[in-house]
Amino acid sequence: MAIVLTKPLAWKNASAEEQQMLQCLQGNILKGHGRDETVNIFFKIDPTKKLEMKRALRELANYHLTSADRQLRDTDRFHQGGKPGLTFVAAFLSASGYSALGATAQAPKTEKQFFDKGMRNAASLAAVSDKTADWEAHFNQQIDGMILVGDDERRQVQFKRDEVVKLLKSGGATILHEQIGSAVKNHHNDGIEHFGYVDGRSQPLLLVEDIEREATTAGTSRWDPEFSLNAALVKDPAGGADTVSFGSYFIFRKLEQNVQGFKRQEQILATTLGLIGSEQRELAGALVVGRFEDGSPVTLSDEAKGANPPNDFNYTNDPGSRCPLHGHIRKVNPRGTAATERAHIMPRRGIPFTDVARDVHPSDLPGSEDLPDFDANVKPDLPMGGVGLLFMAYNSNLTNQFVFTQQSWANNAGFPSAGVGADPIIGQGADTAVAQTWSVKWDDTGGGTKTLNFANFVTMRGGEYFFAPSLTFFKNL
Repeated sequence: MAIVLTKPLAWKNASAEEQQMLQCLQGNILKGHGRDETVNIFFKIDPTKKLEMKRALRELANYHLTSADRQLRDTDRFHQGGKPGLTFVAAFLSASGYSALGATAQAPKTEKQFFDKGMRNAASLAAVSDKTADWEAHFNQQIDGMILVGDDERRQVQFKRDEVVKLLKSGGATILHEQIGSAVKNHHNDGIEHFGYVDGRSQPLLLVEDIEREATTAGTSRWDPEFSLNAALVKDPAGGADTVSFGSYFIFRKLEQNVQGFKRQEQILATTLGLIGSEQRELAGALVVGRFEDGSPVTLSDEAKGANPPNDFNYTNDPGSRCPLHGHIRKVNPRGTAATERAHIMPRRGIPFTDVARDVHPSDLPGSEDLPDFDANVKPDLPMGGVGLLFMAYNSNLTNQFVFTQQSWANNAGFPSAGVGADPIIGQGADTAVAQTWSVKWDDTGGGTKTLNFANFVTMRGGEYFFAPSLTFFKNL
């Protein structure tokens, strides 16, 4: 019986064929690997050393890469007894990487517009308003592949990194760049990004066990996190006639955050809306993000609620007076029930980076009574760059998922209605010049509005479109 992609997978009750699929599929696609320390290793293949590189990739698959099956079993053992799994490793190839390996390396054939051309192609750049002038030099060159290594211990990441780099070099590869990622946690041990907000919520869940857990712990009556496997998986052509080899398109984008500029603009917005006192002024940032820093949805409350904030919500009966229509999490996940809307949602696997150490942890910043207080006591401790998010996501269709979300939702001042403005966090391009409209009083459509432009505090520093092939592909090279 063939693998059914139009529903989530119950992996603990998997059929024999589904078990084979999990053994052939790379980890991190159906469920995040969960490691707090990572390194992304970008490399270039020497096309004159195809044989050597194929040998290296075969060895990588046979002895280092983490299958979905192993990842899920390791995670289950950890939750049951606290025993950590082995260091996580995944491998990705760009279109140029497939080409460098030669004609026998079968590449996916369904994404000619973006995957085949690469992220640096002029049409790809224009589609999402990227500018390579802002990119770091190592991303402004041909990248053939990437290896992701993750563990909860930095020393274990380094140990595995050394093994992987040695293997790649034995295959004639040139290491172009290594990007370190490191989770940032708040006082409740929730993952946050450098602006200080809980991140990674509302993931599309592809496993029945995760969906059932969410229903029990958080509720799913208003936001349904259940998604089918085809939100991420496509058939890997390298599997030939077999029915168990799948892969996924993978996006990597290094997004640098101007924390100082963002937090100061929060204070300007708070003043514009007449918010008084440090606690009340926190509402300004929640309007921008759609959540308070602790994760409390602003559509449900005008104040932070602390640990374990609800995630079972939608925007029914909220015309924008509670959560603005341009609020970040509302822009990129409108939480409707239409299949066409849900078809654009993608599994995200990002992690923060801290290239330049911060003086003060994001969760330890003091509140500000007003803008002068912020400028005197908070602003000096905030970075203007050198920190940010390594945005990573899996797609079954780049055009309909990542590109659509960035182009038609985040960058578009006319979504979900005319004049709303661009996403204040990840929006980029011409529409960021359109000032957003903000309700003066929370949950009061008659309280008047103010306009203020909130944009351009995140800069794309480079990336690439990859494919995460099946282990079948690598082992058959």
